Amino acid sequence: MSRGSFLDLLAQSPVKPMLEHASIAGNCTDELGVFIAALNENDWQGVIKSRERIVELEHEADDLKREIRGHLPKSLFLPVPRADLLDLIRLVDELPNTAKDVSGLMTGRKMQVPDGIRASFTDFVTKAVNTARQASESVERLDDLFRAAFRGEVAKTLGVLVQQLDALEHETDEAEIAVRAELFAVENDITPIEVVFLYEVVKEIGELADRAQQVGHRLLMLVAK
Repeated sequence: MSRGSFLDLLAQSPVKPMLEHASIAGNCTDELGVFIAALNENDWQGVIKSRERIVELEHEADDLKREIRGHLPKSLFLPVPRADLLDLIRLVDELPNTAKDVSGLMTGRKMQVPDGIRASFTDFVTKAVNTARQASESVERLDDLFRAAFRGEVAKTLGVLVQQLDALEHETDEAEIAVRAELFAVENDITPIEVVFLYEVVKEIGELADRAQQVGHRLLMLVAK
């Protein structure tokens, strides 16, 4: 994002750039689903293209995060402490970081998901990506919250969104348990080093959902204040 575009967003609302940052983060984690689909099809051209898109979006999120940190108004002009908003953006920024880490590991090692766990693994990734998307959409309500002074129906709606986010994270946890059980069952069919890195990938994808849930809880803390 150009400096002019950033300042235009900031002029509209002190949190408009945070909404844009959340949108970019959501697009980046969505792309992780595209990446896994291409990998499952053994479409390495598609894998590389998707990986490049993830990296591009993660860089955009990083650039915008730095702009926000440098230009977000001091707490005197905000209805909530500036430090709380900066902590929120830090949590949101971990979502594209995780997508980049997962795609980088799988691309760098040219990893394949074993046939025996592919269906459950894909379901697990889908649930984690949906959880991250829910977190991004929750943050995108931040401008409405500011306008409503963190009160009223907007705050109640946010509470519902975060409840849904918690439910999605729980579904992701259950899917992770299923994937781990299936991976355990096929461990003897793949090399030990592949097993190690597959468990690492599963762990990182699970943490994507965990970090998304943390975003929702941080939003609720802002409302509570």
